[in-house]
Amino acid sequence: MKKIIACLFAVSVISTAAFSKNFFSQRFFEIKTGTDVGISNNLFAGNEFFQKDLIIDLRKIANECPDNGFNIRANAQPFVALNVNVRDIHVGVSSGIELYESLSVGKDLFDFLGYGNQIGEKLDFNFTNDADVFAYSKVDVGFRLGKLKLNVQPSVFLPLISIRGGGGRATVVNTADGDVNINVLMDMDVYSPVQLNTDDDNNVGVNQDTITDALRYGYGFDIAGGASWAFTKSFSVGATCRIPLIPGHLQYRSNIKGGFDYNMKLSDYENSEKTERKTTVTNTEEDLAIHRPLKLGVYADKNLLGTLFNVHAGAGFGIKRPFSDVAVFYPEYDLGLTFNLIDIFKVGVSTQYKDQIFIHQLTTTLNVRVFQIDVGVSTQSADFKKSMAVAGVGAYACVSVGF
Repeated sequence: MKKIIACLFAVSVISTAAFSKNFFSQRFFEIKTGTDVGISNNLFAGNEFFQKDLIIDLRKIANECPDNGFNIRANAQPFVALNVNVRDIHVGVSSGIELYESLSVGKDLFDFLGYGNQIGEKLDFNFTNDADVFAYSKVDVGFRLGKLKLNVQPSVFLPLISIRGGGGRATVVNTADGDVNINVLMDMDVYSPVQLNTDDDNNVGVNQDTITDALRYGYGFDIAGGASWAFTKSFSVGATCRIPLIPGHLQYRSNIKGGFDYNMKLSDYENSEKTERKTTVTNTEEDLAIHRPLKLGVYADKNLLGTLFNVHAGAGFGIKRPFSDVAVFYPEYDLGLTFNLIDIFKVGVSTQYKDQIFIHQLTTTLNVRVFQIDVGVSTQSADFKKSMAVAGVGAYACVSVGF
C-alpha cells in the first residue's frame, strides 16, 4: 500500500511539473463524486424549536403564515464526473440527477389552527405538490486563449417525473358533541415515462419490467457554456448560460387518488379511528414535453492580496419549464468571499438566490493533490427573513481523486 501511494505521489509531481504552474492548482486527471441537498420551509425557524421549554403559539403561527400559505422546498443534485486537464485545455464527462420539489398548504389551515371555527362549519384546505426530476449526462470542454477562457457543456437529459401543482384536499368538521371529523383526499397527476400502479400494501410504484424500455425514449438536449475575460491577473468578468434546445418527453399521465378518514373525540383523542381509502391509479397515454430550466448570468471575480482572497459577484435569471404555458421567471444572484491558501486550504462564505431559494453558505476545501474534499453547510428558505433564521438547511460534499 505504501508503494502504491509513493508511486501516485511521484506521478503527481511529474505531471504537475509538465502541465501546471502551481503544484496544487490543478490535477492532470481526476474522478469526482458529490451531492448538493437542501430542504427548507417559509414559516418555521429552527431557533423556535431548539429551546429548553418549547412553546407552540398557534395564533402567532397563523398571523405569521404568508398569504400564499406554508411551503416546503427540497432539492438534490448528486453527480459523478471524470476530468482531464492538459495545460489550458479541459475535457470532462459527468452524469447526475437534478431534483426540485415544492409542497404547499393553504393559509386557511393555519387560520383554523390559530383561531378555530364555528360548530358544524365545514372547512376545506388545499395542498399542492410541484416537482421535476431529471437524469443527465454531459460533456464539458474548455480552453484558454490568452486572456479569454471558454467552455461548452452539451447535455443529454431524461425527465423522470413531473408533477404540475396537483395535490389534494383536507376537510374538517367539528360537531357540538366534541367530535372532529377529518377527511383527506389525494388527487394528483404524475407525468412519468412509465405507467404507475399500486401493490397489495396500497403503495404506488412501477412495473420493473417496463423501465428498461422506457429509458430508450424521451431524451432531450440542451447546451450550457461560459466565457470569461481577464482584464488583469487579479480581475476578470464572465457570463454563463444554459439554453434548452430539444425537450425531453414523458409518455404517461397517471392520476393517483387515495386518502383517509379520521374521527376522534376531543375528550378521548387517544382512541381515535382512522380508515384508509384504497389508492387507485389511472394511466393515460399523454405526451408531455419538458425542458430543464433556462439559465443566464454574468459575474465578476477579483483577487485581493495576490490570490489570498477572492471576491465573487454574479447576477442573472432562470426560467423554470421554459417554452410552456406554466413557465416561471425568477432572478438569481451570488455574492461570495473565499480565503485561499495556495490552493491547499480554502474557506468561503456566500449568499445567493438560486432556483427560487435564498441560500447562505459556508464551504471549505482541503486539497493534498491526489485527494481533495469539499464540504459545505447552508441555511436556506424561499423567504429571505426565514433563510436568516435557519428555516432550512443544506449540505454539500464532493470528493476528488487523481494526480
